[in-house]
Amino acid sequence: MNTKTIPKLFLTLCLLLSVACSKTEENLPLTIPTAEISVDKLVRKASLVNQNIPFTIINELGIDVTVLATFYVNGEPLDEASFSSDTIGDFEVYGVYIEDGVEVTTNTETFSVIIPKQKIVVEDYTGTWCGFCPRVSAALYSLKGETDDIAVVAIHETTNNFPDPMHFNEVQFLKDAFGVEGFPAAKINRTTNWQIPHLNSDVTGIAGLDTNLAIALNSVLEGNELTVQVNVVYEQGSEQGDKLVVYLLENQILSDQVNYYNSDTTSPYFGLGDVIPDFEHNDVLRESLTGVLGNTIPATAALAEYITSFTINVPADYIVSNLSIVAMVVNDENTAKNAQFAELDEDKAYE
Repeated sequence: MNTKTIPKLFLTLCLLLSVACSKTEENLPLTIPTAEISVDKLVRKASLVNQNIPFTIINELGIDVTVLATFYVNGEPLDEASFSSDTIGDFEVYGVYIEDGVEVTTNTETFSVIIPKQKIVVEDYTGTWCGFCPRVSAALYSLKGETDDIAVVAIHETTNNFPDPMHFNEVQFLKDAFGVEGFPAAKINRTTNWQIPHLNSDVTGIAGLDTNLAIALNSVLEGNELTVQVNVVYEQGSEQGDKLVVYLLENQILSDQVNYYNSDTTSPYFGLGDVIPDFEHNDVLRESLTGVLGNTIPATAALAEYITSFTINVPADYIVSNLSIVAMVVNDENTAKNAQFAELDEDKAYE
């Protein structure tokens, strides 16, 4: 028998997605067109312990030949086109099948079996007119230098006398929901106050711990239309009242910032002016792809994936290269249970 190896067989996992339009009010009905994200993968990049991991091969003609293939994980043949592991670790998989009398071996893909780690949501209620708000910006800068296991959201508000060009239209809804009465206000996992002096240890002490659910993100931007896919998996299944929150953020926005720390020698903003020109604002909440408090997650069995997606037309004044996505799962009291973040066009696996 002739044998050939295709170094890069076109392998694709096609996911039929339910796509919801972004909205600006809580609990409005969603429209459900369809969209498709194609991933050039034989296998998803990460899965949970004991989770079923399906393998798929689509050949160069677009034909699904999975049923013809024998799959090998770490060199050992499998009896079916799926795999699971009761231990964490890194694995390799490839497939072998017969096409026109020739044995075809796919490229080898790597994947991992993991225990999910908790990413902490830190929300900064802020405004360019708020002279005390730079202290939270400084705390977040320090925190990001210590851990990657955080998802930061900066929520800006305009006041009657002091406009903020990054004003989020539903900020009052969020303030009412989470008891925010004055700025600055910083929240950990949505519902816990990050108290002055905003110690890193308040967050790092709980960031990166083992948890029981994971979130994956994938997005595709075509023209100005952004499609975001979110995958959620639970070790023990979803809990009643769980919701998914998905936000579009923008980084590196330059806008003047009032600064009450100009004369404070202990502040990183000492001597920069009572108004800092072209202050860099990051993690700015631009759009909510779900309701701002989230969309209900349907009952999901243990280790089964809940997959949903959203589309939004990106406004022309957003800098596309500076956009990112944050997704979080919250409980029935709106406390974040886990989160994930990704750049646009990034396929972010379970972690």
